[in-house]
Amino acid sequence: MSRRAIKAINWAPLVERIPESEKTTLAVFKTKSDQFLRRMTANPEAAPKIDWAYYKRTITTPGLVDKFQKEYESLTIPYPPDNYTAKIEAEEKETLVKIEEYLRYADSQISTSQQEIDRIKGLLPIAEMTLEDFKDMYPEHAFNPEKPTMWPHTPDSQPPDDIVYGSGGSH
Repeated sequence: MSRRAIKAINWAPLVERIPESEKTTLAVFKTKSDQFLRRMTANPEAAPKIDWAYYKRTITTPGLVDKFQKEYESLTIPYPPDNYTAKIEAEEKETLVKIEEYLRYADSQISTSQQEIDRIKGLLPIAEMTLEDFKDMYPEHAFNPEKPTMWPHTPDSQPPDDIVYGSGGSH
């Protein structure tokens, strides 16, 4: 085990990404984090070295200094195991893969959109277009005398296809 800590956190990107309503919570968290980091860095990484020779010369009780030296040097401070770094790194790799997939998708959408923009730029200007030109370019939107529509000419305002008009009955 080892004592590891982040020496500095770049808080600016976090502040930019969170909503205004959460900024006070982040400020409180940052304050607590900074206090913890200061307390942790105030302590030395390793236990201080002791001049055992000095104590052996000055303390006359036999074996006392040797006993303390043995116990002090065998002292190990257990640090909690790092169970999260591997998980975070795995999630980061997964996220990077998803980002790459999204970038490929976005690039394909950009390419498709650019083709549509180029197609639209190549069209006749509306002021110069005739109804026949519109029908040739947009047959799905043009008026079809075989199948007239009712105002407001939207799909949901049209009667069902199974209704037959003008079937010629007696009234």
